[in-house]
Amino acid sequence: MGGDFAAQAAEADPAAIHRLVLLAAGAYTPLVHFKGPKLFVLARDDGNTEGPRVPKIRAQFEKAADPKAMVIVEGSAHAQFLFATPQGDRVLREIFDFLSAP
Repeated sequence: MGGDFAAQAAEADPAAIHRLVLLAAGAYTPLVHFKGPKLFVLARDDGNTEGPRVPKIRAQFEKAADPKAMVIVEGSAHAQFLFATPQGDRVLREIFDFLSAP
């Protein structure tokens, strides 16, 4: 739920946050007011009782203001559990590159 709370905070006070990483966030808050860079990261087969997360998160990504990027990795791990998978190094690298970009 941390990604969803971060999205809410970014929408409530867009100037208070510089960059935002949404790691398999539930896609409950459209990021239309927050104009800072956004990185959406999730696994292709991540899902819950409502079904796969990719369609909902992709819909929120499309609504989000630019600049934005999305990274979808293979597997079904959710959020922080992505780091314990074979995709963990890639996820970490994508986040690091995003946070360290000018």
